[in-house]
Amino acid sequence: MHGLVEQFLKLRPPKFVGTGDPEEAESWIDELQKAFELLRCFEEEKVTLATYQLQGNANHWWKATKEIVFPGNMAINWNAFVEAFNRKYFSECARDRKVKEFLQLQQNNLTEDQYEAKFAQLSRYAPRLIENPVDRAKRFCDGLKPDIQSQLVPLNPKDYNELYKRAQLIEKDLLERATLAKPPDFAPQANQRSGKRSFVKGKRPFVPNKKPSFPTATTVSGDIYSICGRQHGDTSCLMRKGACFVCGQQGHMVRDCPQR
Repeated sequence: MHGLVEQFLKLRPPKFVGTGDPEEAESWIDELQKAFELLRCFEEEKVTLATYQLQGNANHWWKATKEIVFPGNMAINWNAFVEAFNRKYFSECARDRKVKEFLQLQQNNLTEDQYEAKFAQLSRYAPRLIENPVDRAKRFCDGLKPDIQSQLVPLNPKDYNELYKRAQLIEKDLLERATLAKPPDFAPQANQRSGKRSFVKGKRPFVPNKKPSFPTATTVSGDIYSICGRQHGDTSCLMRKGACFVCGQQGHMVRDCPQR
């Protein structure tokens, strides 16, 4: 027994303190059963190892209940312990809530894999509802998203595994279609000269809300302006004003002039 306990503890089995959470109680039993199968424990050894992991309120409960579950010379067995444990920490009321949750299960925002995992978890509480493979597949299909369900109904798959695979393929196809139909976003680019970020709209980068700056005249030689290098007499320099050389209007350059 000493060697068995040592091997059991090396598996790091969970402890149980009795918090009142039905899912925690069920998970604890499941983890212990996996360890027992690995170690090939006998019935009495299972109970001994399991009760060793009880702590706090759960340990107090077992001390008060042990003689009731196994009175006198009654043989100690694992199933009797699990039944007593479930009556205390996983009541019929808690089980009924799980069955109701299973009946109301819908995929909604869950992925196909998440929905299937939730379906498998909750279906354990209602085994009679899914004994028939066809009923299991139908109940799974009823909870799927409408856009996935509408494509599966004409196929009428009656095998659960086949239904799950087809639903995965349909979900993948819908996601790819949605990605292709989505318009491209404006991609930010770094302005190499100013170090600021500009935005690409089409092929021409532009910096929003940035006013153009124009040089000021420093010297004038005769009628030739040092800014534009042109002769325009008394007429004010269009480049200095930031005006278009074609139409003379401000706000755009020659290359963008609508009259060009």
